[in-house]
Amino acid sequence: MDADYDALVRFAHAAAASGLLASSCGNASVRVGADHMLITAAGSSLASLGRGQIALVSLADGAHAEQPRPSMEVGFHRRAYRDRPLARAVLHCQSRAATTLACAVDPPANLDLIPEIPAYVRRHAYADWAPPGSDALSEAVGRALVDPEVTVVQLRNHGQVILGATWQAAIRRGVFFELACSIATSGLPLRTIPEADAAALRALARDV
Repeated sequence: MDADYDALVRFAHAAAASGLLASSCGNASVRVGADHMLITAAGSSLASLGRGQIALVSLADGAHAEQPRPSMEVGFHRRAYRDRPLARAVLHCQSRAATTLACAVDPPANLDLIPEIPAYVRRHAYADWAPPGSDALSEAVGRALVDPEVTVVQLRNHGQVILGATWQAAIRRGVFFELACSIATSGLPLRTIPEADAAALRALARDV
């Protein structure tokens, strides 16, 4: 399990370096075997995460040691792993352009503006607003993940939940999604990739 702790530390540091985080906000996790996950501790900063700021949590019932206490968003991390058996990494972040769209009254449903969106993101979905850390938020994420094509969940007025078969894939997915969102918020008239071509790209890189 030592390798899993080290992987989460590398994941956290790489996520912070990627520009997807606002200040110290954000949390990350990795799957450990079939029944557990490691998640960043409450109040920890991904940029400076150490092994002592990681909690081991049961996917079945959420049980964990008293200290360190897991992130308050442990619920939707558990839900993601339980609903998506192939997911091995989950990142919750608040990148600027994507979070802008998460707050928009009528955000675009189609962000196939660049090939990397259908190829690496496939599809995104929106989860209705619910208070951070609440069961209602976890349930909203679960509803968004019913579509097996969805790998990025936009939490309304909150941020993103990004799944990956590896932590590197999750970060890459988040970076491309942020790029597409920045294009979408540019104010320019935009066109998307033709649907037939987008469908072919979506078939290339299924991972979670």
